[in-house]
Amino acid sequence: MGQRLKIGSLCTGYGGLDMAVEAFFNAQTVWCAEFDKQASKLIEQRFNIPNYGDIKAIDWASLEPIDILTAGYPCQPFSHAGYRKGTDDERHIFPYILEAISILRPQWVILENVRGHLSLGFKEVLQDLSNIGYDAEWQVIPASAVGAPQKRERLF
Repeated sequence: MGQRLKIGSLCTGYGGLDMAVEAFFNAQTVWCAEFDKQASKLIEQRFNIPNYGDIKAIDWASLEPIDILTAGYPCQPFSHAGYRKGTDDERHIFPYILEAISILRPQWVILENVRGHLSLGFKEVLQDLSNIGYDAEWQVIPASAVGAPQKRERLF
């Protein structure tokens, strides 16, 4: 068996996306970037990996190379439950994620957001990824598809 693929995680939260990607790819999360203090405590216990904090302040070229980048970036700019300010929302941080992708050049990029992103801002995400040489496939998956007791659709 060869060396496990390495994951870098942005907007890690509690690490759920990373645990799923680890299981699917037989990979290992080697670093993350999460600025929330409570989530960071959980990450420290669960993963025990370097946490580089705020993605707006990271020198991407200095990080350990990765094969997979994950990001469950903030949904508030795109969610039907909010004001849907899109790129005008201060929580819109996809440009920083795009910068990370363009410098790190992982083989795989796995992004997660709310279904509402499909109708606000998603075509720009696809265009941005295409502009740096990435091809994208996407799907909306309800939480109920993996056993949760609610629909809670997510765009991957």
